[in-house]
Formats: sequence, structure tokens, C-alpha cells
Amino acid sequence: MMETRWPGNPQGIWDTVDDDGSRLWVPSAESLPKWDSPRELLREYVIVPAWWQRAVLLFIALFVAAVALFSGGLGFDGNSTGPVRRVLAVVLMVLVVGSVLAAAWHFVYREIRWRRMRAESLAQASETLRDHGVPIWGLLVGKVRLGDRTSGPNGTPDDIQFMFDLRVPRETLRRQRAVVTAWVDAVAVADTNVPNELGAAFDGRFSVHCADVFGERLRGVWMWRKASVLPYEVLGLSYVDPRVAEEFTDDDAVFLRRTPRELRRLSRMANA
Repeated sequence: MMETRWPGNPQGIWDTVDDDGSRLWVPSAESLPKWDSPRELLREYVIVPAWWQRAVLLFIALFVAAVALFSGGLGFDGNSTGPVRRVLAVVLMVLVVGSVLAAAWHFVYREIRWRRMRAESLAQASETLRDHGVPIWGLLVGKVRLGDRTSGPNGTPDDIQFMFDLRVPRETLRRQRAVVTAWVDAVAVADTNVPNELGAAFDGRFSVHCADVFGERLRGVWMWRKASVLPYEVLGLSYVDPRVAEEFTDDDAVFLRRTPRELRRLSRMANA
């Protein structure tokens, strides 16, 4: 069903774009490194998140523990504090310590499980990607952001990232980039880069198929929301076919383990 609330007239933007995209840089499927074995796949692509991303729950628990200990320990004197406050302090400490231990156990359990299943998981991922892998490319948008949700401690609105199917002809890919660029420029407003209408149209979803927004000529192109505090993916391989998938998220893809800085620069729309 076609969306009717998207700003910037996405349905008509293809025919109004004068630039065919011939001057725009786009990658090719050959830009992706090849692999011949599961081990090489692990070396070139991120099959599981980086260790610090896997340990995010533990980091959060440690942060909460540090805050609780620091704030609760200031000026606390067991001899001069009433029994109610002493009981509350003990309960707080039990909850904090329990949360840290639970987060640590969760992290250790998942790491052990991954180590035990790594060979099987890599073999399965390698087979799936070899038979059905689709090369994809991410274009990060810095000109406008989604204002319906915030991420990170600084309340930064989420970015938008377009994911392209690299199987299409390069002329089509350039035209698609030109279209989404023109649409982003049309959505952007002079006084803010967080249009309320855009956030409302995205409606809290992680991914949206551009065929439902722009029409069939952008089938296989998806919009993702990306937390501004996290790194963004550029070149990768999809486990699913983005042209026919009902949903397409970062759980359905793997990306380069090491992305050259120049590739990141070329795959970004700079801030207005």
C-alpha cells in the first residue's frame, strides 16, 4: 500500500530530477572483497558485531553501578542515617550488584556460545551468501534526521541511511542516488535538519522499502534508521533479496570489517 504522508513529493521526484546522476559516484559489486572459505569470510566481513557492541549491556550495567555507588556513597553515614534509608541503600546495592552480575553472565554465556558455534555459523553464513548473497551499498544521509526518536545520551536524532542493491546497472544506480539526493534536499528545511513530518512518516520503523515511497523504480532500495552514536555500514552482502523481502534490516546483512576512509567519505551526504 502506498504511503501518502511522506514529505517532499517522493512519487514525483524521479521525473523532476534534471541530473541523471552521471556525475555521482557509486560503487560496483566488484568493489566487494571475495572470499573462498568461511575463515576468509570472517576476516573480510563482520559476521557478529564487534566485541564492544556485544558487551554493551555489560557496559550499561557498569555505568549504572558507578553512578549508584558514587551518588549513594556521598555523605552516607550508617550511624547517623535512619533505618529506612539504610534499608533502601542496601536494596539499591543489591539491585546494582545483581544487575552487573546478570549482565556479566549474559555476556560470558553469549561469548561461550558463539565460540562453540562459530565454525557451524560461519559455514552456514558462507553457504547462504555464496548461493543467495546480494551485494549492497549504504549511503548515509547527514542533511536530515528522524526526529521521532532519539538515541544516545545526548539525545541525538537518528540518521537515515539508504541501502542500494548493487545488482542493478550502474546507470540505474546513479539515477537512484540522484533521486534520493534530490528528495532529501526537498525535505530539508532552512531552520532545522529534523523535519517533524519526516519523523511522523517513518512512524518508528527501522526500515522502509523505497518502492512503497518512491514507486517501483526504487524497488530494492531501502531506508534504514541509524543511531547517530553508532558507526554506519557501507559495502556488504545481504542474506535476503531486498527486491522481494517483506522486511530488510541490518540483521539480514554483513558488512566489511575494514572500511577505507575514502569509501566512507564517498558514501555520505554531508550536513547541510
